[in-house]
Formats: sequence, structure tokens, C-alpha cells
Amino acid sequence: MDDTENESGLRTGETSADRRASVTQPLDGDASSAEHASRDQLRAMAHPLRLELMERMGRRGTARAADLAADLGIPANSVSYHLRILARGGVIEEAPEAARDRRDRVWRLAQLSYYFGRAEGTVSDDGTAAATEYSAASDAASLAVFDWMRTAWSAELARPKGRSPLSEEGSGNLFATTVRLTAAEMQEVNDAVSEVLQNARVRHRDESGADLPDPIDGDETHTYQVLWAAVGQQPSAPHSGTE
Repeated sequence: MDDTENESGLRTGETSADRRASVTQPLDGDASSAEHASRDQLRAMAHPLRLELMERMGRRGTARAADLAADLGIPANSVSYHLRILARGGVIEEAPEAARDRRDRVWRLAQLSYYFGRAEGTVSDDGTAAATEYSAASDAASLAVFDWMRTAWSAELARPKGRSPLSEEGSGNLFATTVRLTAAEMQEVNDAVSEVLQNARVRHRDESGADLPDPIDGDETHTYQVLWAAVGQQPSAPHSGTE
């Protein structure tokens, strides 16, 4: 997906000492319902393709390897390999009720939202091996989210002008800047952006996060990848004042 979340979206947390992220599939827009990811889950999610598989599976509700391979245009055996890693990590689970027979393997997300990082109750900053391993897994998963977005943006740049299924105005947007705020003001910005994205990601989807069909008399909907990230710059060293 904040906090790092898998719609498959990323939300960077309050301070460098409490760095959090959230990969989330849409459910009810309530971030408090998300569970902290385990170390094994984070290790399994730390790959941009696996994040994309989670995203596609969440939008479908349930999916077979062949379904996801067709969506992404990649070999089914490659998809099966990554699905096995996600399953071993506890990120996805089998959905036997959706299978045609015992040999038919259908998957669903084990949970819809994940929070990870040095959040209270998840890992401590005491230098223990467990905390260090969790932190490393958290860092790798958050970097995978950036790779997931970079892959999508690169594909957008490579698409010939006029070949996008979206209007040119809605095909891709990028805004980058710095702001100078107090910590409290930055938190207000983070909360405001997060609320907008939480509300947007539950539109046109059902309670489980699966895509709803477009209404016959309504506008066509499209899926957009969104990443929100904010990071504080380290203070500059004091100027020596030498002449």
C-alpha cells in the first residue's frame, strides 16, 4: 500500500523517531481499523510486483494466479511464485469458497490494511535484534512502495502522447516542493491529505474493497496510483561565521 498502507498508498508518519507507513486496501476509510504488519508480512511485501499483486487482488476480491497474470501481462508461473511468498508471509490466504474444485487455488488478502514502522506497540528502539530486524523489514517495504509508484510513473512517461485511456488532464500529476512548518502544522497537513485520500479510495468500491461496476448512465471510472509522502530534512550544521 503509511503509517505505510496496500491501497497499496503510502503515508509517512509524524517524526523520524516514529516513522510509520501504511499499505491499505479500501474498506471503510477508518485508518484505526488497520492492524500492524508482522515482520514476515513486511518481508513478503517488500517487492513492487507483490504490492501490485496485492492491489489487484484487493480490487478483485479474490483472484487466481491466471487472473492476475492476465491483468498484468506477465507469465502465470512468475505470478504463482510471488503469490507463494505472500502466502508464506501471511499476507494472502486461500479462498476455498470461491474455488471451482479442490485443485483450483483462489486467493484473497488476509487483511485489508497494514501499518508498520517504529510505532508504539510494534517495535521498540532499544537496539534489540528483533527491533532491528523489524525496522529493516519496515524500511524495505516502504522503499518497495516508492518503487511501485516509480514503475507506474515510468510507464506513464513512456506512453505515446494521445495513447492514454484517460484524458490528458487526468492521466498523471506530479507535485513536489518543500514547506516550512512547525511539527504541529505538518501534522495538520498530513491529516488533511490522509482524510482526502481515505475518502477517495472507498468510492466506487464495496465493503471488501473490490471495484464496483460503473453505473450504466454514469461516467467511466479509472484506477489511479497515489503516493503521499512527507519527510523532514535534517537541520543544517551551524554556520561557523568565520570571515
